[in-house]
Amino acid sequence: MASSSHSIGFSTGALAKGDFRLALDMLRANDICVVELSALREQELPALIGALPSLDLSGFTHISIHAPSRFEQISEMGAAKLLETAVGRGIGIVVHPDTIIDSEVWKKFGALLWIENLDKRKPIGRTAADLGTLFEEFPNAGFCLDVAHARQIDPTMSEAATMLIRFKERIRQIHASGLNANSTHSALSVAARSAFSQISHLIPNDIPIILESPVAESAIRDELDYAKSAFSPWLHLLESDIDDVLHFRAPSLRRTQLEAFLRILHNTGTKLRDFPQVVCQLPTGGFYKPGDFFSNTSTLLNRLSPGDVESLKYHLYNRVSEAAAEFPDLAEAFKEQFM
Repeated sequence: MASSSHSIGFSTGALAKGDFRLALDMLRANDICVVELSALREQELPALIGALPSLDLSGFTHISIHAPSRFEQISEMGAAKLLETAVGRGIGIVVHPDTIIDSEVWKKFGALLWIENLDKRKPIGRTAADLGTLFEEFPNAGFCLDVAHARQIDPTMSEAATMLIRFKERIRQIHASGLNANSTHSALSVAARSAFSQISHLIPNDIPIILESPVAESAIRDELDYAKSAFSPWLHLLESDIDDVLHFRAPSLRRTQLEAFLRILHNTGTKLRDFPQVVCQLPTGGFYKPGDFFSNTSTLLNRLSPGDVESLKYHLYNRVSEAAAEFPDLAEAFKEQFM
């Protein structure tokens, strides 16, 4: 499951808060066909629903609407009534479960009600156990997994993995972003990328990913590319294998690992410039579940997109440069491997 197998898009609220038309123009300009129309702020909902019948969404393959995160100016019943227009068009509605007071108002949305897991500020909907109770009340509802929220609740990503396994058949889309200490969305970070890649092999290939990263129009492509790498488990795994050989976490053992790997390259006649052959010498397994075969590095490399391959190649040669700088007496040996 390479990163390119997932369709990745944006929430309109992340790109242009309160201006869904401008955000849609940005997405079209970047050939992005996955969108969540944001009405996260309740004052945005009437205008969005009013524009929906005439809004050109023909270029988008996945469309959802995020319902308001609180109801103050509009009643819960009033918001649901407005959203019926979208449901009638087959558009899924993402709802924060803490906004559901009258469950009967939402049950009529059936499978187009998509319940989202919440962050640490909220009293419910934070864990798989919470969601299990909610889905008992809404047996037909879908699930929108917010991986940033799940990571905040459990940085080990065990809770996220449990949600993906337990509610696999309900998953309709993924929310992804960075998340700061105030539970405010931010651009994807290195730490978030590493965490998300750990569980991305559990996300079905056909599930779209919605980025809630608030980025400028000029940064859309960069954030999209970074998200692709974040949801590529094979890239993360192979990067980790490279680090285990060329940047071992225990400095006292790093030289031993480097010398052993150099011997392997020498004995197999592999040159560092022969990137696929070098990767094939890495010790790795691959994600495993009963019934699977153990994947070797060649198999994993073939699952990467061309962009991921270039990223992995850069990572390898960067680690080689760092190792040669750390151990100058081995620099000549590294140089010989490039010849």
